[in-house]
Amino acid sequence: DSYEAFFDEYVAFMEKYAASDGTDLSLLSDYSTYMSKYTDVMAKLEALDTSSMTADELAYFTEVQARITQKIANIEY
Repeated sequence: DSYEAFFDEYVAFMEKYAASDGTDLSLLSDYSTYMSKYTDVMAKLEALDTSSMTADELAYFTEVQARITQKIANIEY
């Protein structure tokens, strides 16, 4: 759930960035924060052992990944 929550925040940030046309310099600080969070989130994700997940856990994990991919794909740059 925290994985998806992070990407929800990131997508909102990217939408704000896209709307600014790259002219809002305050977004640079926000971007740095997101990249730090991204590193942490991805490390936790890589530590997951999907081979030990139950079928339900794996299905949920796959569903979350699909939702995140869709959200990122829908960002208009």
